Amino acid sequence: MSKSKLGLPFEYQEYPEYFDAFSINENTDAKNKVIESLLKKHKATTVLDLTCGTGSQVFSLAKRGYQCIGADFSPDLLKMARKNAKKEKIAVKFIDGDMRTLKVGAFDAAITIDNAVGHLTKAGFEKAMRNIHSNLKEGGIYIFDILNLQAMTDKVVANLAYHMNEQFNDTKVHVMQCHTVDQNSGLITAYNMCMLQKNADKPTQINHKHSGQIYTAKQLQEMLNRNGFETVAQYGMDGKKFVKNKTLSILTVAKALR
Repeated sequence: MSKSKLGLPFEYQEYPEYFDAFSINENTDAKNKVIESLLKKHKATTVLDLTCGTGSQVFSLAKRGYQCIGADFSPDLLKMARKNAKKEKIAVKFIDGDMRTLKVGAFDAAITIDNAVGHLTKAGFEKAMRNIHSNLKEGGIYIFDILNLQAMTDKVVANLAYHMNEQFNDTKVHVMQCHTVDQNSGLITAYNMCMLQKNADKPTQINHKHSGQIYTAKQLQEMLNRNGFETVAQYGMDGKKFVKNKTLSILTVAKALR
């Protein structure tokens, strides 16, 4: 059993101003379109994003006519989201809150995207499921993604490593990241070496690791079933057919039962 503990990426906790440099990339628009297509398929018009960060999914959906509320437990990220909403003149409400406890209302759909549930323990995720259920109308849907434990072969884990070199406002961001996976505990651990250089100032070096909980598709189905949901479908993040030992991320659609 791995002794690693769950945690959050360093940019979320210590450097939220660089959150978008890590979370928004060339795949973001395509991912948001897949989520929107699933909402449309299930005739959802009101959406609660319980892990909204700086608002990537919320803004995308709001521009497409959905009534959205964004929530997160990071005050710094919500401050940025509110600033962006004002700048882009998008009427979206953002709320401080934890997906395990926040009560907002009754929505057609709830979402938690970008492996957000992986920051919770298994018990914490089940608690979040029950709370999300309480924020949905009867028959409402919950859409979330998480890395697929069953697909994590040694080759796949090695290929998760990446090197990022980006200009973000006045700062150069250089990151090297690699991973390990404990198949027994279902923990994936990310190891980061990061250099942040603002203009020509002395760079800041960060060495950081954090772990997240990942699941097989079957484990997710069983957890959802225990907590008031029926699994409707599971896909890859591209919206294509899910293959249990090959698809890297599981995009799950579950229906709230009464």
